[in-house]
Amino acid sequence: MSSKKNETIKALFEDGNEEFAEEFRDRVKAIHEYFDKDGDGYLNMEELGELQRCTTTTESTTESTESSSSLDGDQYVMVCRCLGCHPNRGISVEALRLTYASDGADLEKDYATVFPERKRVDTTNDGETNNKDETNVKDDDEKVYEIGQDGYEI
Repeated sequence: MSSKKNETIKALFEDGNEEFAEEFRDRVKAIHEYFDKDGDGYLNMEELGELQRCTTTTESTTESTESSSSLDGDQYVMVCRCLGCHPNRGISVEALRLTYASDGADLEKDYATVFPERKRVDTTNDGETNNKDETNVKDDDEKVYEIGQDGYEI
């Protein structure tokens, strides 16, 4: 079963999806680096808890709720073990990538919450990350219109 899940995740990043895969990796890396306050390359319990608090919202409000999203030690150990990470070290960027590739995760929403001023992260040919502010870049052709029931705009 685990093998089939890994094959599905691997397929997301194979031929034909390179642009998606690159943007996906860049966004996960940017989120990981943002919350990795000690810069050791891993998210410890406090750092992962901060990511969770920042990106968790209730249905009735868009503000984060600390009470509903506080991460305790047992939960942190369970998350680390599920992702194949040692709790004393923390969550690697690869493990966070797996988390965002799973059902129910919303990388776009979390990225927009953490970086509201940015729309996407680009990389140069040498692999360096360049954060581009694209808040004012919008073509009329790129606008998305939601159409509700009976053809009315939402």
